[in-house]
Amino acid sequence: MTYRILVHKNAVSFLRQLDSRLRDNIVEHLKQLEDFPRTRLDVVKIAGEENTFRLRVGKYRVLFRIYEEEKVIVIVKADLRSRIYK
Repeated sequence: MTYRILVHKNAVSFLRQLDSRLRDNIVEHLKQLEDFPRTRLDVVKIAGEENTFRLRVGKYRVLFRIYEEEKVIVIVKADLRSRIYK
């Protein structure tokens, strides 16, 4: 069951601001989400949100939603841990 990964423009904007090495690391983690839930990533469901999860990559967090029927994961937001949940 491979998922298709879509990235929202807000997440793309944030990723473009990052150092290329850090950006590449986060993008590599995002690619691994294609095999969700069979990945060994640090992923936790967000309480109170339907089908919404967070991926931890160092001090950065990536919020994403899963659309099971369409086999799509939408990367909603990426930011520092201190700012992502605001």
